[in-house]
Amino acid sequence: MAPFVSSLATFLLAAPLLASAAPHDIVRKGVLLPENVVVRTPYGATALPRDATHLALDEQTREIVAFRRDELLGRFPVASGISSSRRDAATGSCSDMSSDDVVQKLPGWNTLKSTAETKWGKGSYNVVTNDKDFPDSPAQICVSTDIVTIVPDGNPSASGSCNTQSSASDGKQFGANGTIALAHQEGTESTTTSTESSISTGASVSTTVGFPDIADVTAAFTFTGTFTNSLSTATSSTNDQTTTATVTQSNSAGKMCHLEFTTQTCTITGTGKVRMLGTGWVWFEYNDQTQGHYKWALSIDSTLTNQDDRSTFIEFKSTTGTTSTSN
Repeated sequence: MAPFVSSLATFLLAAPLLASAAPHDIVRKGVLLPENVVVRTPYGATALPRDATHLALDEQTREIVAFRRDELLGRFPVASGISSSRRDAATGSCSDMSSDDVVQKLPGWNTLKSTAETKWGKGSYNVVTNDKDFPDSPAQICVSTDIVTIVPDGNPSASGSCNTQSSASDGKQFGANGTIALAHQEGTESTTTSTESSISTGASVSTTVGFPDIADVTAAFTFTGTFTNSLSTATSSTNDQTTTATVTQSNSAGKMCHLEFTTQTCTITGTGKVRMLGTGWVWFEYNDQTQGHYKWALSIDSTLTNQDDRSTFIEFKSTTGTTSTSN
């Protein structure tokens, strides 16, 4: 092995050495280190690195050993606090995933399995999630914060989806200026779950829903919708997105006038899909020691880089109404 540079040698002299049965070396910032050399995390840093790809439990020291690919990131205490390992910024509310959820329902399970067996062998092991001994490395299913787009049924048009009514302002104005407020309101009237996510059944989630621009019917708008992950569950909601425009009437002296305006009410049906994202860690707990440890974990996020491989969906049908008034 090539000699260490002096700065690294100084660090290694200060680091405690532990005996280890591991047969392989580890890369630490481009330098091969025997696994019996302990590289500890800086003082006060207890959260697992956000870029860690896999973990191991050191049974002797009760520490989590974190890796990024083949690089050792450090050793961290087995935490007893709130999870700090979830790194998918595009997720909202979450619930725990069981090992059955991961093995039977996550589309990318076979990739997780083959990755683990390639790294640590095909020996006998148990798949474990949300182990109470490792609260800082959970497995969760979370609602994506991506805007859910409603796809209108068919080809909605003003003639087929809207009713228009003409009205006039109350009273008359004689030789004076006046104002009248015209309103525009939009939102969903109801949603019904048509296909439930196979994970987190029964949970209610909130997400941002977007409605597209439809010529002569409505401009694009967004609102917050709440969905229950239970088949055929109907949810009524009122999403008041009212905007008001003020129109000023200018009347000539000696003349009487009033404001005429039209109200257009539209109802459009459509469908949408709420993405539920798997995130966190899956533990592979071997009966026999492999690569120096019994318990190894894979990052769901880093292993399944295609979101579809770690997603299930809540599909819903929606009835959306808009009301607009113009002069």
